[in-house]
Amino acid sequence: MFYPAYINLQDRKCLVVGGGTVAERKVVAMLVSGGDVTVISPDATELVTFLAHIGTIRWHKRQLKAGDTLGYFLVCAATDFTDINTAVYTEAHEKNKIRFVNVVDVIPQCTFAAASVVTDGELMLSISTSGKSPATSRRIREYFEQILNATSLYTLGYEDGKPVPIENQGLPYPVYLLLEGRTCFVVCAQKTPEVERRISLLDRCGAAVVHTTPDEVKPKHLDSAFLVIADKVSMVDMPCTDKAAFIREYLDEPEAGTHFTPDLIIDDNLIISVSARNSTAVGKANRLHEKLANQFKNNGYGAFIEFLGARRSEILKAFSTSKERADFFEKLINNIEMNNSEQQTCCLGLTNPECSAECLFNWVRRGNLERANTFTTNLLQSHSKNPHI
Repeated sequence: MFYPAYINLQDRKCLVVGGGTVAERKVVAMLVSGGDVTVISPDATELVTFLAHIGTIRWHKRQLKAGDTLGYFLVCAATDFTDINTAVYTEAHEKNKIRFVNVVDVIPQCTFAAASVVTDGELMLSISTSGKSPATSRRIREYFEQILNATSLYTLGYEDGKPVPIENQGLPYPVYLLLEGRTCFVVCAQKTPEVERRISLLDRCGAAVVHTTPDEVKPKHLDSAFLVIADKVSMVDMPCTDKAAFIREYLDEPEAGTHFTPDLIIDDNLIISVSARNSTAVGKANRLHEKLANQFKNNGYGAFIEFLGARRSEILKAFSTSKERADFFEKLINNIEMNNSEQQTCCLGLTNPECSAECLFNWVRRGNLERANTFTTNLLQSHSKNPHI
């Protein structure tokens, strides 16, 4: 499982290496969250070019050079070239010790993964499948857009096909931290329910958790910390500590940290967060949280995502492009076995919770994994015999 975190990007320096459609989405999300964005790429999309022209972002129209990642708070590599993406990760995280680094679609070279985000102006929802099924995450995001009449960050930046300015909406930047084996300190005088919740999340994410009291913690102890959670700012506010080095959350002053942990709905590797943008929407957020918890907890979504994750590496190897992989996952997830010729698309139990159709989703949540695996294998074999179909 990945650890959900809402990052404070206001006026923080963010670097995106790449200028294509995926890089464009990263730029938009960072700008909406108040990031100070720089793009490095020889070429760029129409929107990225426009944003650079009006001065919203800086665009260095060239290839990446050694030293380019130095001094940034967050770095994202989104090029089509593996060697460039790897170079970004190596320099940014391993050499420059930048904590927030993301290489698109390469989990081993990430300290965080991006979330699917939906907002209606008052509420913000983020969805993650811990990297196991982006297709399922997208389907849930699109469902939220419909029921809330909300907007995805993916739709921002264009009106009538023309690029338009992107405004800072003051939103946090929702991500999911990859904490497997990383050292995380929890500094608190006592284990309150909020502290216990975070420790439980850290444990589920495979972090190496060190729990200590304020009297016991020393600056040298935090040198190796990837993340620090403290009751109070004063507990780790030490003059000799490089506070910029580690990711930090302060329970008494969330705005003083790099991030905060939102309220969550968790079903294994499905993680949904619901947050209010201001105090007037808190009641609305609580009601929606309760509704979604009833819908998504213990209803098979976690098992479905785990199944797709178990077959994901095999599927990725079978296709040479991201579009081919995405098309296959859509075909796999959408297929319904029917006795008549009428075509139907799987609803994943989103629009019809009582649906009992013969589909991959229902086979998995009913525990019929043999049938689900056989169907997936047959579909893969069909592709290998007829790759252009």
